[in-house]
Amino acid sequence: MAKIRSDIVATARCYEDGCGGMMEGRKGEYKYAESGLNSVILKDILVFHCTKCNAIVPEIPAAGVLHRVIALRLLRKRSLLTGGELRFLRKLCGYSINDLAEIMGSSKNVVSRWETHAHGEGTERTIRLLVLAKLVREMVGQPDPILRNISVEALSVEIENTLKLIQSRSVDEKYEISPEEIAHLGGEENRKPLVESTSLAVV
Repeated sequence: MAKIRSDIVATARCYEDGCGGMMEGRKGEYKYAESGLNSVILKDILVFHCTKCNAIVPEIPAAGVLHRVIALRLLRKRSLLTGGELRFLRKLCGYSINDLAEIMGSSKNVVSRWETHAHGEGTERTIRLLVLAKLVREMVGQPDPILRNISVEALSVEIENTLKLIQSRSVDEKYEISPEEIAHLGGEENRKPLVESTSLAVV
């Protein structure tokens, strides 16, 4: 769902196959449901709307950085992750359900239950530490890391402190993310319309 202002700032041909209509681009907010989460709102991005077929296509700023910004928000959450949030983090790490089950010493059915019903505090902390380890690997020794302007030490200390404060209940939160936050943590990257490559495709 998009909430947009009235001023047209760009136009483009419709991205839908066979449409050929004109898309009008306006700045506004966009509910980034393609992430698998209904709680992520992208603020002040360019959203195209086709005047012919009504297709809506957002211009996602630096999708790789964006997914890690979402992950940082989830790692800092002081209540238990929802099943959808846990699934998002699993996919960000590149794990299939079977992969995570093997790492956690559990079964595929147990992992599926975590992502649809509930999980405990021990699972919670382990998942967050796995994600922290992934982000650290991406930051250390890489000539062009995805995340910038944040140190491994600062990130580790922040997440360790958060782990001490996690409440044993799950709370739905809204995550509003601005282009400035993405630019600060990842630098300017090419902005691309939302396409299959921006999705978290691991099952």
